[in-house]
Amino acid sequence: MKTVQFIHNEDGEVEYAVMPIAHYRELISDDFDASVIPHHPLLNQDKTMVKLPYGGADTWVCIADLISYLRAQGITHLAINQRAQTLDKFPEEQQMTLDPIIRREFLVDGSPYRNTMQASGEVVDALVSTGLFRRTKKRYDFFNRAVNAIELT
Repeated sequence: MKTVQFIHNEDGEVEYAVMPIAHYRELISDDFDASVIPHHPLLNQDKTMVKLPYGGADTWVCIADLISYLRAQGITHLAINQRAQTLDKFPEEQQMTLDPIIRREFLVDGSPYRNTMQASGEVVDALVSTGLFRRTKKRYDFFNRAVNAIELT
């Protein structure tokens, strides 16, 4: 996969993207074919599901269900909040961040993996690779600084 770095302004918003020149030239070429963009290994073939590598055998998040859940909650962006801690240790005000949402809402009832971080970097990369989410940095009242977040596109 090609590496892209994001540069954030003082408000934590993405302002620039830095990428290899060859990738940039491909993007601006007249004959650019979006179908040649590499398929993320955690996505199923039709890019509707993301495999949770730490969620147990054959555990997937349906992207449409995740988006429906976020919209039903009025969420357009949320902190990723990756933490290697038990689910019950997330403060109440951080329950509606990505990692606790995946653990609580998308693992099967009684899953022994509810206390295992699920919003790993590779899971977030897979969500972003669908084009339905983008990485950003945002400030939230319950954090002291801008944090890594994703938003619906």
